[in-house]
Amino acid sequence: MQYSIALLPMCLVSMKNFLDTTYIKNADLKNFCTFKIGGKAKHLFIVQSNDALLNVCYYCNSHNIRYKIIGIGANLLFDDKGYNGAIIINQSKNFMFKKNYLYCDAGVNISTLISESIKRNLSGLEYFSLIPSTIGGAVVNSLGAFDHRFFDLIERVICYKKSDPKKRVILSKNDCKFGYRTSIFKADEFIITRVKLKLKFDDKSEILKRMKHCLNKKSSTQPIKDFSAGSVFKRSTLIPAKVIDELGLKGKQIGGAEISKKHSGFIINRENASAMDVLNLIKYINDIVYKKFNQKFELEIEFVPFN
Repeated sequence: MQYSIALLPMCLVSMKNFLDTTYIKNADLKNFCTFKIGGKAKHLFIVQSNDALLNVCYYCNSHNIRYKIIGIGANLLFDDKGYNGAIIINQSKNFMFKKNYLYCDAGVNISTLISESIKRNLSGLEYFSLIPSTIGGAVVNSLGAFDHRFFDLIERVICYKKSDPKKRVILSKNDCKFGYRTSIFKADEFIITRVKLKLKFDDKSEILKRMKHCLNKKSSTQPIKDFSAGSVFKRSTLIPAKVIDELGLKGKQIGGAEISKKHSGFIINRENASAMDVLNLIKYINDIVYKKFNQKFELEIEFVPFN
């Protein structure tokens, strides 16, 4: 059941003055992630502004409620048992351009900013077309595509300590410790609210040409119409899709989870897959890879446990 803040259950009545916030009790997490998998979250908050985000985080801290902040849930596998705490969905949508600089809230969908940037003849974001992500998710996961790294565009990140949502912190690109699909934010110690990006002016037709190339490449090689969490494994000395293909595992299915026939680096939710189906398929892949190469793939997706 969904509640406005004025109609919150008694355990949350102290939040009645919160604005820009929607509360859902026992929310089905499969409705809030691209994998369409997961049990129920004890609490779920949808926030529409940075103030609302920080207020909910402060509330959770004050009431000893464990919480996790997400965007569109594109890189997550939720536990079948659900989440014993609060999931906070950041949908803050403010952004502003100043010449070739872009100031945007962490909750803004990257697809929105790609369109707005192209209108202004600004290049840099078009390489990330068709990648489901908010700006916050792109920062946390150090998004990359076609040899382009999202963090190369970052000038600074404004965030707050999870332990003290009133403490504002401004981090430079170097402070963020970006690497291949990793950053300082992976430790889940910060609440990202706003990001400053530096883009480049370019001819609009050239930007559109690059974007079209990215769109065609992704749509022709990746299972974008299937439910998934994106690439399951990180690259190392082994290239996951290449290795999985060579081992003859493409199309392997456990329960409702399947190694995509279109791109072996993806596991898709073929038939009402459970999180356990996905985890068992990951284990199956890694067991075979280990026997062959004496090493295992590292996960790129994040499993979010119940506790």
